[in-house]
Amino acid sequence: MLFVGDGWVSAGYFIVWQIALFLTLGQNYVAYGGALAIAALVGAVGGLLLGRLIDSGKGTRAVWYSVSLAALLITMRAGVLGNPALAVTANALGSLVSCLYVPTLMTSVYNQAKRSRCVLRFHITAEGGWDIGVTSGLGLAALLTWLGYPIAYGILIALAGLATVFLLLQRYYARHASETIDASLTSGELHIQPGETP
Repeated sequence: MLFVGDGWVSAGYFIVWQIALFLTLGQNYVAYGGALAIAALVGAVGGLLLGRLIDSGKGTRAVWYSVSLAALLITMRAGVLGNPALAVTANALGSLVSCLYVPTLMTSVYNQAKRSRCVLRFHITAEGGWDIGVTSGLGLAALLTWLGYPIAYGILIALAGLATVFLLLQRYYARHASETIDASLTSGELHIQPGETP
């Protein structure tokens, strides 16, 4: 269920947003590429600055930080369509969300996988959950667009997934209070912060 919710977040916050950003920038590939480059730079600097916050953070506090920032950025992204400067800003700031959100989510996932009977089956099931989430989220976004709603509604569906992720992560970290967030997950490494033993 955690990855179903994350699939909904990915559908609205990442995939629908990229289409909306491209349209907002006048379908100009140079402007779109520039917006992505600016976001990459902000993400790199933000990762360095937020690293200490992540390293020292307990899970429940990290959930609040990451989900609050994500909710703010989802709302901002939905509200700035049609304004290229604000859209580029929202895109750049969005890279900071990944610096907090990914380690908070994936630390819990990897530690649960370690405690499962079969790590491979655990990850296959989790990825299946993500596929269900992103497919249903994109399907809803496509339906809303087909019905004539603005593309911003497709971005806002990420809030429903984010609420699910928030509730499940809060419950998880409350039960496993000794686990800290693994900042190495922002770099794509798969190191797992030592948590409870099975």
